[in-house]
Amino acid sequence: MAKIKKLNHDEVAYFCEQLGLVINSGIPLSEGAEMIGENADDNAVRAAAEALEKSLTEGKTLFEAMEDCGAFPQYTVNMVRIGTLSGRLDDVLRGLSEYYEDMADRLRSIRSAVLHPLILIAMMAVIMIVLILQVIPMFSDIFGQFDSSVREAVEASVRYAYTTGTVILAVLFAILVISIVTALLSKIPGVRNKLAEFVAGFFATKKTAAYFSQAKFAGAMSMMVSSGIEASEALENVELLINDRKMKARIEECRKEVIEGEPFADALCKARILPPIYSRSLKMAYKSGSFDDSWRKISSRCTEAATATSENLVAVIEPVMIALMAVMIGAILLTVMLPMMDIMSVLG
Repeated sequence: MAKIKKLNHDEVAYFCEQLGLVINSGIPLSEGAEMIGENADDNAVRAAAEALEKSLTEGKTLFEAMEDCGAFPQYTVNMVRIGTLSGRLDDVLRGLSEYYEDMADRLRSIRSAVLHPLILIAMMAVIMIVLILQVIPMFSDIFGQFDSSVREAVEASVRYAYTTGTVILAVLFAILVISIVTALLSKIPGVRNKLAEFVAGFFATKKTAAYFSQAKFAGAMSMMVSSGIEASEALENVELLINDRKMKARIEECRKEVIEGEPFADALCKARILPPIYSRSLKMAYKSGSFDDSWRKISSRCTEAATATSENLVAVIEPVMIALMAVMIGAILLTVMLPMMDIMSVLG
């Protein structure tokens, strides 16, 4: 089957919500996909629905149809696979809908926090081009009309203004080019994965990335453990959802410990997949037989922590960008004022 356009977060959220309603109403998935396609105003959703309907009619499972379609993120496909295996597909689809709605809102907040300063940076770049090509050369022409003592006194300021303006312009262009190239390359899956690895290791974002990995792990494990899936199989399935290399290595380490006979809760503690307080809580829950509730609570808390850290990060981006712009604006004003101050001091 030919690959079709990837759905964005809002479209995936809508699709998962509609599929969940189809399952709850007892309508066959192939008919439900046809209904979603007929009622969709979005061309991408309609194309994905048609592709799903074709695969489902051929007898494929939902996650196989999604994978063949190519319109859904791999995380969605993997989670639907887990939901199918665990018998909780409707819960998974509802959770995916909420997850992608939150992701869409978060991305809009990030874009808003970054886009407005970038527009101002582009405007400043235009101003700097005018200063370098028109204003600063005008000062040189004016100085040429004065006697040599005045000209020599302000020549250093003119050279400094020109150099400073050129450096600022280069920095502004670099910021714009890097931003545009990053946005374009992030559409390529391989590059997007590399960017995700960079975010997971970057000092300013690694904490947020770690919280998201923990939330993904806890959410999937909560669903699979409560559905009776054996621990080693659950760990193997959840490893497919994680992009963070360190987290994947810890999950693999935990799985090996479980296969070798280590109790699941003890293996989680040793692998340090979750914060120590959660690992100890799970250890007690497994002894008391209340691990279903414990996993659900941990999943909820990890999700809340991930959301809070991402909101804090977004809240920091805009003030930092504004502060950088204030410094650049000050430097721009300096390039104009220094020659004028020198003229005034000499003439005064």
